[in-house]
Amino acid sequence: MSSWVLQLFLSLALFDHGGACQPVPVQPLQASFAEGTTAILQCRLEHGKIQDYHVFWFRQKPGDRPAQVLKHHDDGHIDRVGDFGTRFVPIRDAGANAYVLQIQGVHTEDSATYWCMAETNHFNTTASGAGTQLIITGGKSAKEPARVTLLSDASAQIADSPDLHALCLAEGFYPGFVEIKWRMAGKAITEGVTPGQVIVNDDGSYSTTSVLTVPRNRLYHNALLKCLVHHYSSGSKTERSLELC
Repeated sequence: MSSWVLQLFLSLALFDHGGACQPVPVQPLQASFAEGTTAILQCRLEHGKIQDYHVFWFRQKPGDRPAQVLKHHDDGHIDRVGDFGTRFVPIRDAGANAYVLQIQGVHTEDSATYWCMAETNHFNTTASGAGTQLIITGGKSAKEPARVTLLSDASAQIADSPDLHALCLAEGFYPGFVEIKWRMAGKAITEGVTPGQVIVNDDGSYSTTSVLTVPRNRLYHNALLKCLVHHYSSGSKTERSLELC
C-alpha cells in the first residue's frame, strides 16, 4: 500500500463518526427570551476547534421545513440566506470553543428550533447539534390555546383491550411550542405517553395532541386523570380532568 493511500485511510478513520476527532456540537434543549431583547444561542464544540470549521445555522418552525439562516465561514465571511438579515449575528467564542448566534430584537415569530452544523472542506466532515427551542415571551401576537379537550375510554368495557387510552388535544395556540403533562391521583405520569405532531392550522395557529396509554389494572378507583397544557410564549397553563370510575 502506497504511503499516500495509507495516510488517506488513517485520516478518514480519525474522522469517522466513532473517532475521537469527530466534532460534536452541543446545544441546550431550550432557551427563553423576552420579545424585543437579544436572544443568544450557544453551540459548544467538543472534540474539535471552532476555528477549523465553517458553521451553518438552521431554523425550523413546528410543522414547517428547515430553513438555512446563514453560513459563517472559517475565515469570518458570512453568507446570509433569504430574508434572514443583519439581526442574525454569528459569533465565534474562542474561550468557550463555541459558536454563538445572536438574534437582535426578537419577535414572537422568531420562536423556532435553531441548530448548528459544523463543516470542514477536509473530507467533507459534518456534525450537527440536537437543536435549541427558542421561546419568545411577552409578545402581543402570542396566543394561548383556544381549546383544550380531554377524552378517554375509561368507562368503556373493551374485552380485547387491557389498556386505558386518553387523548389530550390542544388547539389554536401560537407560536407552536407547548408542553403537555399527565397526572393521575396526584402523581405525574411519564410512561406510556406518545406526543403527537404539531399541525399548522389554516389561520396560522397550531394544534397538537398527547396520547396516554395505561394498563387498566393500574388505575386508581375514583382517581382524577389530568392533562396539563403549558403554552410557553403566552405563559398560559390549562388543566382538564376526568374521574376514573
